[in-house]
Amino acid sequence: MSSGYGNKPIYLVQTIDETIALIIKIFANSRLYLEIMVDNDWLCHLVDNSSFMSLIKKLKVNNVPVRIATKVIQSNISYLKKLMKYVEVKNSDKLEGCSITNEQTFCFSHYPENEPTKSINEFELLDKLVDFYYIENKNFIKQQSLLFENLWKNSISAREKIIEIEKSVKEIILENEAKSYVDSNVNPSKILFRIVESCVDQLLILIPTTELFWSLYDSKLLYFISTMLVKEVTVKILIHVEEDQNALKDEIRYKLKELAQDLIINTNFFSKRVPHSHISIIVDNVVLAEAKYDSKNQILSKEEISPVISFFIQDARVSSSASMFDILWIQSDIERQNKIKQTYFDIFKGFNLKSENYNRDWNFERKKNTTNSANQINQDKGIS
Repeated sequence: MSSGYGNKPIYLVQTIDETIALIIKIFANSRLYLEIMVDNDWLCHLVDNSSFMSLIKKLKVNNVPVRIATKVIQSNISYLKKLMKYVEVKNSDKLEGCSITNEQTFCFSHYPENEPTKSINEFELLDKLVDFYYIENKNFIKQQSLLFENLWKNSISAREKIIEIEKSVKEIILENEAKSYVDSNVNPSKILFRIVESCVDQLLILIPTTELFWSLYDSKLLYFISTMLVKEVTVKILIHVEEDQNALKDEIRYKLKELAQDLIINTNFFSKRVPHSHISIIVDNVVLAEAKYDSKNQILSKEEISPVISFFIQDARVSSSASMFDILWIQSDIERQNKIKQTYFDIFKGFNLKSENYNRDWNFERKKNTTNSANQINQDKGIS
């Protein structure tokens, strides 16, 4: 690679895979920062590349700040959610190609003007040629960094844009499905499935009683919810169980593990009662669904009972329910940790262990004390 203050560019034509491999090689040794401006097509290629994601994770571990500017659209939200776990992302319109800068190198890659860009569903065509240009001129790199700072300052966070897009999408789903429900008596669970299917980040389920958990499980609603989710979604289920019902907790965990398949479902139990008679399902902190089961009809009927589901998309209602979930989740973590501590305390208590303190006698301190003692004795004897 060239270096110094002169204008020494290097220009290559190669495939997308080769370009990404070269990008990883060039920027693997970033020490101060990494700044990326990228359009939708290049963003998806980069995130789909496991080696590039490994580089991003490595930089996070090494505390190297990574900032990415891109245009947030509905089709790339799932890609952005993967990135946002490790880097800071902002939304900016009208970006072309892929430019990356660190403290020592700038690169830019794009499709030739006579080649149309690929759509997001054509990733198998990775042998398509692209233009790749990089330079190590220090003044030029500094200018590019200043341009990025200006762009970054005038961009909004990707999270804000994602929430805006998700909210509008879910509003459309609720409006359309609600109309079809009124017109054709469609099962209300269908609306919930459509909302859950659009989930790209996090699903929270609060179940205030054990009876409601079994109602949810027996109605197969939980099963269908699990089939709608993608692997990248975080699922948290919080269930009220009375203290010391460990056998019941193990049974519930086993049932959820059967449903999970490839999903990672985090389950916690809490003992504090909450004044709810419904199950709360929060999708991406945007939509709240409250499912109620009629326990009397359920006992009399031999068929599966579908819950009555209400939907809320108001920010205050959703935010309040999400905050309550977070508080109960933290409390359940504390309860579990206290039980673990108590278990270990009971184990070690049987060994009649004593609390003992140990002092270390450092050599230099012993020599100092010996010298001070000798001086004191000499003073007492009148020896100067």
